[in-house]
Amino acid sequence: MENTVSDNTVGLLAPSVIVGEAVAGESAQALKQVTQLVKGISTNTFDLAEALHKVKKNKFYHPKYDTFGEYAKTLELKLTKAYYLVKLVENMEEAGIPRAEYEPVGIAKLRLLSRLDMQDETGQPKMYQGTPAASWVKSFDSHAAETSPADLEGMVKGLLGLTGDNSTVWENWAMTL
Repeated sequence: MENTVSDNTVGLLAPSVIVGEAVAGESAQALKQVTQLVKGISTNTFDLAEALHKVKKNKFYHPKYDTFGEYAKTLELKLTKAYYLVKLVENMEEAGIPRAEYEPVGIAKLRLLSRLDMQDETGQPKMYQGTPAASWVKSFDSHAAETSPADLEGMVKGLLGLTGDNSTVWENWAMTL
């Protein structure tokens, strides 16, 4: 008997090729967009944040890079900035806040909100003082315009338990070796 494909399986492989090509095209486009944004073709930090988020979420850096961190190190951008921009978009997405609502808040205040974890170690919604993180982010975002960065930082530190005896303190010492 000849090696033939039954009529039931004809065309099953074709869609995966089309999907693969579509994903490869989207991947190449997202990687190119990130490179252009980092080089200053567009100065909008929010465009860069969304592009980085897309690259990380869809693992568009792979197979050339094993991790998002490896990819981010190749950009003319500090690694910490790449990560907090991604976290900022992740938090807003998880809280259900569209860009049109969070962008006017400004990058400085949103960076403070990116310190909050939206999920715990088990993937469940992270709770702060008995309230889901998404609710806190929504509340902070809606009141951010009338809240100073210092006050917002204090609120975030309070949720994280970084106040009083647990607050972070920087000490500099001069030493002669």
